[in-house]
Amino acid sequence: MSRDITKATPTIQQFWSELQSTVKKELNLDIFLVDVDRDWKVQRAYYAQGRDSLLIVNRLRKEVNLPSLTVEQNKRKVTWTMNSKHITNLDDNDENNNLSRAIDIGLKNYDGKYIGDAGADINKDNKKDYEQIGLIGERIGNGKIKWGGRFKSPDMPHFEEV
Repeated sequence: MSRDITKATPTIQQFWSELQSTVKKELNLDIFLVDVDRDWKVQRAYYAQGRDSLLIVNRLRKEVNLPSLTVEQNKRKVTWTMNSKHITNLDDNDENNNLSRAIDIGLKNYDGKYIGDAGADINKDNKKDYEQIGLIGERIGNGKIKWGGRFKSPDMPHFEEV
């Protein structure tokens, strides 16, 4: 798992650059990369969370150097698929699968602190910031990028190649 945009496809790299600058220009908000690529074993550990016993979840997390969870933390699902476009290193000899086809972004307040609340309105324009960012992403993605805010289970900070 990394925040290294060079581990994403050229389409995602270009999209990220444009998204970051457009969000700053139009909304006066700072966004950053939370997640670009992840090994399928990390995805498996994430997928187990909220579905499997704490013992199994923490064993899977330990295998990929993720911190252990508490019982309370294991009640919350953090991903809805094993078919994530973040996944790389599939050991399938297909070089196209060695680059992420998705990114997750984060929003910073004006003090530089991460804000994960989907209802946040940092710039005080009476509109949800993540929703505004998603709409900008759809516009600049020009049909090549899908925003996770449109998923059946919305994932507001997620963008992926179509």
